[in-house]
Amino acid sequence: MPPKTIFNKSDIIDSSLSIVKEKGFKQLSAREIARVLISSTRPVYEHFQSMDELKKAVLQKAVDLLYDYVTRQYTRNAFLNTGVGYVLYARDHKEFFKIIFLEDNDASGIIDEMLKKLDKEIVKVLELKKLSHTERKDLLRNGWIYTHGFAVMVFSGYIKNDQDKYIIRMLAEAGPIFIEDALRKHREKDIDATPKK
Repeated sequence: MPPKTIFNKSDIIDSSLSIVKEKGFKQLSAREIARVLISSTRPVYEHFQSMDELKKAVLQKAVDLLYDYVTRQYTRNAFLNTGVGYVLYARDHKEFFKIIFLEDNDASGIIDEMLKKLDKEIVKVLELKKLSHTERKDLLRNGWIYTHGFAVMVFSGYIKNDQDKYIIRMLAEAGPIFIEDALRKHREKDIDATPKK
């Protein structure tokens, strides 16, 4: 009798990700994972108490990949890089983008955690260091709204030119508008806080 194949947690998650990429999140089941692994469903339940627990792990892995994308260096500007990475992720990993942002999977907690990490990235931009944490959070939120719209248009195929250079150029044109607005609000706040003689 051939030796029993042992699958670890990573094998289960990786197989799940390949199923999601090929067939969508709704098709993820213990039976489908077993088919991919050429196994019974037993390994799934040896590592996960339920399919809900596995789905959360898969969602987290998809978000980890997104975080990898938004922290890569596409340009010399860390703020711009976050937006570029987000749009490229929507282009390169459509099913993952869909499960995080376009389906009802309540990834809000995961996204909030990622935004905290992104704050550490954008503070690397010299001119943004002077902004308070709240001001940077507002800047990220405003930039995110624009970038998300752009990402959805790339994701859906509405924007036909989805080449890296074009995406970088489009976001590089919009980014300074958000940054200048944040810096203007910061300056106005400083002026308002200055004691009047």
